[in-house]
Order: sequence, then structure tokens, then C-alpha cells
Amino acid sequence: MGRSVVCEAYLEDYLRNLSKQRGTSVGLLIGQPSSSGKDYVVHLNKIKDAAGAEENQGLLDIDNQQVSQHALIETRVLPGGFYVLGIFVINPKSIFEDQNLLRKVKTMLVDMRHTFSSSALLQGNCDDLDGGEKLVFYYSSGSNVFGCKSIALKSESLSVKPCDWKFQERATSWHVMSTFFETDDVFSLKKKSVDQYDTESNLTECVEILKKDLDDGIIFFDGCSRDGKRLVEASLKEKKDDPFIVHIYLKSKPDQDIANRKIKTFPGTMKFEGIVSSKVFVHPKNTFAEVESFIRTDIIRSLMSRIQIHCDSLVQSEDSVPDIIMLNELPRRIYFPIRPKVHQILFSEYLFREEPKETAIPQIRETLDLAVLPKELNATIEIEAEIKEEERHDAEECNLTMSKKPKVKMDPIMVGGLAAIVVLVVAILVFLITK
Repeated sequence: MGRSVVCEAYLEDYLRNLSKQRGTSVGLLIGQPSSSGKDYVVHLNKIKDAAGAEENQGLLDIDNQQVSQHALIETRVLPGGFYVLGIFVINPKSIFEDQNLLRKVKTMLVDMRHTFSSSALLQGNCDDLDGGEKLVFYYSSGSNVFGCKSIALKSESLSVKPCDWKFQERATSWHVMSTFFETDDVFSLKKKSVDQYDTESNLTECVEILKKDLDDGIIFFDGCSRDGKRLVEASLKEKKDDPFIVHIYLKSKPDQDIANRKIKTFPGTMKFEGIVSSKVFVHPKNTFAEVESFIRTDIIRSLMSRIQIHCDSLVQSEDSVPDIIMLNELPRRIYFPIRPKVHQILFSEYLFREEPKETAIPQIRETLDLAVLPKELNATIEIEAEIKEEERHDAEECNLTMSKKPKVKMDPIMVGGLAAIVVLVVAILVFLITK
């Protein structure tokens, strides 16, 4: 039996408008898959070509890598539990009736899977939910006829399976699970070369360790743990307040035998400190095991998104001298609705210090083909981090360069006090000797 997909009805208007344009349109399907085989599509958007044009000559001319990279960037804005489910194609001729077109679509999806695998912490692949299958939705640019199939990307033959697609008003209800995750850990640093650190790889390794801790942690909903097989709808009947209050507890690491402990030296250390906000959106048929997985995914995906955005913004000369103390301030998370006043699903963007929230509007339009008003951006959940003064100092300010020893500066009052103490001690010694 094939997968079943329910798509928000208003999105057909978006497809219908695209179908009026000349040429072929390719875009991404965004939604939440389910291990039961029923997926929900909540957003879809066209991908512009590399030159920013609004139309392409044909499907075979589209760059696979461009589609894959856009899918990776788009995954950064998605909350945990939502994924790029596949692609849609608007074309005069059915892609399922032309083997060349179908082969092209398959290679797009394979490239997308490889791109997600190369950035595993963004967790773009969701084999535990979709079994390694991605959707291909076709919409006719002439007759508005549509059809959907799934491609089994884990099979060598890339087999095509039937899929049932329905447009439906208010496909399901969505409920928010909100929490905060705080990290305050110290990790060892690794060098890229003799005198240079690889910022992205070191930050990524921090997130990998945090992911292991999160996977072993325990998540409480409204003050208690929930049976993983229990459906959310069963708890909704008992609840009076919405949303759920979520807390995450990490397990304490057991003390090791003193005989097995070792002292290690590292070229440096990194303090990874901050608070991450998390909001995931679930429907009543989700199990609590799925919800816990969505929360963990959301936190790790958010951290990794910030790291990638931060590292993309770094410009460092090969001849530059590395600082002994370096501050990497990751961007903060802001939220925006994908359909205001209809359902409460929020996607995310990220802003650096002192960037106004309006900066995110063109970014959202470019990534999601979505128009958002400034008043719809919520930039108050995560505030700008307070940077301690000692964390602002670089190597030159601290006189801690590799070729110079640190200099000690003493306050004149302190020097005078020490001199007085020395004089007093000498006077006592002279008194004792003469006596």
C-alpha cells in the first residue's frame, strides 16, 4: 500500500498560479511525515534558478545541485518534525509518462539525500518516518491535473510507488510543544594546522556530543514522563491548558574509577554556553515517542543551523594571526507564522546581534517564497546574549601572543600597600635582633 498525503487546500491556488507561467517550475514539499504512512504537507515553494529568474526552459535544464542546496538551506528554518518531503514539478507533460523526465527527478532526489547526509546534524533525512522514500508531485500546467508518487531512494532500482494525494481544508489540528534547552559545557579544541583552528569542525563536534546527551536524556510533559506509544490526542482529552509544558533532563555522567582516570592536554578549550528556545508542532495522531524525537531534532537542528550561518559569515585571511581568546557569537532564533490566523505553525530565521528583525523578511521571501509582515516576526523569545567583558578581549589586548609572556600590571595603591608591609616586617625584625 502506498503513502497517503493530505495537503492544505489553499496551496493548490499557489500551484495554479505557478502553472500559468511559461516553462517548468520545480519546488519543495514541506510537511510532517508519519511512520503510519500518512503525511501532511503544510507549505510548498518554487525554487528560482541560479540567476534568480522566475521561469526555466525545461526540467532537464535544471541544476540538481541548486535544488539540493536550497533544500538544505530551507531545512534550517523548519522546526523539528518538519522535513523536505520531496519535490513538485509543474510541467506541460507528465513526468511519470516520460522516462527521461522521471530519471531526472530521481537524480534530483538522490542528490538531495546525499546533501542531507553530508550535513547529518541538520537531520534532513528521516528514514525512521518515511522509510527512505521521497515524494514527487506532478501538476499539469495545461489542465491542472495532478498526481503523486513516492521514490524509494534506499532501493538500488529507485522503485516508484503509488501515492494518494488529497487537498483538504484544515487537514489536521496542530499543537505546540515549547521548551528551552541550556548548555554550559567545556570541550577540547582541535587544530586544523600548526597555528590555526577549524571553527566549524570544532563547533560541530560540540553539537555531536550534545546530541548524544540529548538522546540519553529524559523529556517530561506537564511534569511527568509519557508512554512513547501513547497518542497525543489521549492526553489532550485530559488537558485543560494548551500548550504542554516541556522539560528536558540530562542524565548525570557516572563517576569513573579513579584508577582509570587520565590527565590529557589539549591545544585549547571551548566553552559552549547559551540557551536555545524550541517549539515543535504536532498533530493528535502523533505518539509521544515521535514528539520526543521532534524536540531533540529541533534543538540540534537549530544549533547546527546557527553554526552554519555563523561560519558562512566568517572571513579570515590565511595570513591572519589567531587570537588566544576568540568569541563566536551564534545568531539568535526568531519565529514567524507560515499562515497567520489560520494555524499556529511557526518556522524560524536567525539574526545576528544588532540586526533588526526586518532583515529576515527578504531572507524568508528568498527561501520560502513567502511574504511576511514585520509585525508577524517574533524576536522576543530569544534575546541578545550578554557578552562578558573578559570574553571580548583578543590576544593583543591580553598580551598573550605566542611570542610574548604575559605582563602583570599593578595598581599604584597596591604597590604602596605592599611597600608599607615590607617596611613593617623589616622594622619588626630589626627590633627583635637589637633586643
